[in-house]
Amino acid sequence: MRLSRRFARTGQTNELTLERARLERAGRPVTDLTDSNPTHFGLGSQAVSDAVARAAAAARVYQPDPKGPPVAREALAARFGGSPDHYWLTASTSEAYSWLFAVLADPGEQVAAPAPGYPLIDPLARLADLRVREVRWHYLEPDGWCLDPMTVKRSAELGVKAFVLINPGNPTGAYVDPATRDLFVEACRTARAALISDEVFGPFHLEGRPTTLAGCDQVVTFTLGGLSKLLCAPGLKLGWIRLSGPNDQVKAVGEALDQVADTFLSVNSPVALALPELLELSGPVVERTRRRLEANLTALRQVLGQEPFRVRRCDGGWSGIVDLPREPADPALGADPTVWLVRQAGLAVHPGWFYDIADHPALVLSLLPETDDFQDRCHRLRAALETLLAPGRLGRPSPAPGVKDPGQPSRRGSDKAVPKPRSGLARRSNGPRSRRRP
Repeated sequence: MRLSRRFARTGQTNELTLERARLERAGRPVTDLTDSNPTHFGLGSQAVSDAVARAAAAARVYQPDPKGPPVAREALAARFGGSPDHYWLTASTSEAYSWLFAVLADPGEQVAAPAPGYPLIDPLARLADLRVREVRWHYLEPDGWCLDPMTVKRSAELGVKAFVLINPGNPTGAYVDPATRDLFVEACRTARAALISDEVFGPFHLEGRPTTLAGCDQVVTFTLGGLSKLLCAPGLKLGWIRLSGPNDQVKAVGEALDQVADTFLSVNSPVALALPELLELSGPVVERTRRRLEANLTALRQVLGQEPFRVRRCDGGWSGIVDLPREPADPALGADPTVWLVRQAGLAVHPGWFYDIADHPALVLSLLPETDDFQDRCHRLRAALETLLAPGRLGRPSPAPGVKDPGQPSRRGSDKAVPKPRSGLARRSNGPRSRRRP
C-alpha cells in the first residue's frame, strides 16, 4: 500500500527529538521548559467542567445545526460583536483552518503565513494540497517585531488565496497594529484574497496593546477564536469562525461555509450548549493567567535579560524568546545548543529555528509554569548556558534585518517534518518536537 504524497517524509528526525527520547528511555529526568499545557500548572477552573456537566442534560436530544447551536452563536455575538448568523462553531481552530482552506483555495494554490511562526499552517495546508508562502517579520530592539512589506506585496502579486495572520504572533507575541492591518487589507484587494486572523492568544496582552481584525468589512475576513486558550481548557475542543466583509461577498462565502459545516457536523453538543456560561467564566481565567504570564516574563528578564543574553519584547501570548550569543564554545554545536542543554543539564528548550527565527540564535520558553518554579528553571538555564559559552566569543553583531544568519536552519523548504499527532505532543500545547533540522 502507498500512502498519499501528503505524508511523504524526507530527511532525518532532528537530533533534539532523538536525544530527548533517548534520555526518557534511560529514565533520566528532563525538565520541560516548553510545556504550554495550562492544565499542568493549575490554571483553568473547576467551574468550567461543572458548566459542561450541567449542559450535558440538554444535549441528550440531538438537534444538529451546521453553524452550531443558536444559543452558542448568540453568546459569541454578544461577547465579540457581529451577528449570530456570521459565526460558525468548529471542533478546534485547526479544523477552522481546514474548512477555510477548502472554501478559499483549489489544490495547488497558495496561502501566505507569517514567519517566524508556529509550524501549524504548513501541515494543514499540505493536507489541503495547498502551498505556503512566507510573510516575513523582523525583530528590531527595542521596538519589537515589524512586518517586511515586500513579502506581503510579492505574495499578493503571485495571487495567494488568503493571508493568515496570528494576532498576537506565536511565539513572537506581536499584535497586528493598524498600519500593518491596512497593508494586509490592500494586499487582499490586489490579490482578491481573504484575511484569516487567528486570535486565540488575543486576550493575553503583556507589553503591548491588544488589537483585533474582528468585524473588518473592507475585505472578506475570518476571525478565529477558541476555548483552549480562553479558558485554559485544551480538552474542551471548541473553536469558532467569525465572518465579516463586504455584503456582496459575505453571502456567498457564508453559504459555502454552511456546506462544509453541514458535511462535518463535528461540534461537541454539551460544550457548545454550555458556551454562554463558559464565556462568562473566561474573564477570571484570563486575568489569572495574564498575571502568571506577566510575573514570569518579569522573572525571565531578571535572570536572562542581561548580557550576554537578551529577552525579546513580548506584546502578548504564552511564550518568551531569549537571544543567545552568536557563537557557542563548541563549534560542533553550531547555532543550536539545545541538544547540549537536554543532554548535559536535563533542560528541554525549543530552539528558535523550530519557528523560523532566522536572525539570531534563540531559545523559546513557555511562560505558564508557577512563578517560583519558573524562576528556578530560568536560573538553571542561565547557569547551564554560562557553562556552555566560552568567554571572549560573545556578541558578534546580528545580520541586517531580512538577512538570514547562515548558521540558522529553517523549518520551511524541502526538508520539512510531519508534526506528530496532538495527543501528548499537542501542536499548540507542547510544541513542534518532531520538527526536523535541515
